[in-house]
Amino acid sequence: MDVLVLQLVANFLFDCLLLWATAEVTRAATSRGRVLYAAGLGTLYFLLYVLAQAGLVPFYGVLRWIPVVLLVSALMLLVAFGPLRPRRMLVVAAHFYGVGFVAAGAGMAASFLIGSPAQPDALAGFLAASGVILLVAELGWGVVQRRIWQQLYHMPLEVRFGQQVCRVQALVDTGNRLRDPLSGVPVVVVEGDTVRRLLPDYLQPAVASMETGDLAAVSRLLASEQWSSRFRVIPFASIGREHGLLVGFRPDEVRVVVDGRAVPVGPCILGLCRGPLDPEGAYQALIHPDLVQPAPAPARPSPNLLTGRAPSADATRRL
Repeated sequence: MDVLVLQLVANFLFDCLLLWATAEVTRAATSRGRVLYAAGLGTLYFLLYVLAQAGLVPFYGVLRWIPVVLLVSALMLLVAFGPLRPRRMLVVAAHFYGVGFVAAGAGMAASFLIGSPAQPDALAGFLAASGVILLVAELGWGVVQRRIWQQLYHMPLEVRFGQQVCRVQALVDTGNRLRDPLSGVPVVVVEGDTVRRLLPDYLQPAVASMETGDLAAVSRLLASEQWSSRFRVIPFASIGREHGLLVGFRPDEVRVVVDGRAVPVGPCILGLCRGPLDPEGAYQALIHPDLVQPAPAPARPSPNLLTGRAPSADATRRL
């Protein structure tokens, strides 16, 4: 019983790792619960196979059939990733079987090499198979590196206009050097559809018109005393576009969520862009890197060159 329990645990962990690698490699949508259920289904089949091999349950010959094995694996993929279009499911299945066969072969070889043909080393086989899954996924598709990169540079972003708050997934973009030409504060580029609902209804048509290049909509934006001071037009340059314009607004507050805590990032401008920033929808905003770096210590006021005295607080405010 102890050996059987260890085999079931090892089989469950192996199926979880294989399904996780398949999801990461193919970018197939799934969840932790679906992966666990699919791995549980594969482990249940393994339990029935072992019991049938020992003569404790019938249908040992049926459970060995290749069609039955393929049916169980297809059910596992359906539970973890379905429903998918037939062509997409074939792609997911090909990666699942490909990575699985390579890992199983390496595990079997390691178990016989470290153990013996009569008594293979199951622990060595499990460790070798699991390591090969990670190695193949990383060397072929950079799964581990991408996951680390996402953990370091992806973070939730909260935007507040008055009492309205929305949260989007953001990417810290080290290539984003946009600043507001008037105030010099950094610009956070956000998909327009995600934050446009925070704006008043009467301003949304004007913003949509400006995003299509209709500069006549500026007059409608400036007609609102409350929003005219928030409104910005931000010039930018990108690949294939040297003279672009972003519609920008100054929010009341922008915060990043770090370890479950919402941390204010300081003054910034939201630049609304048309269309998605990421075709796969992994993020909807690009954070200026200066907003997530520690603020430098405030410099002491320089003395006046004529008087040799530092400027007063009133003079500093006037400046």
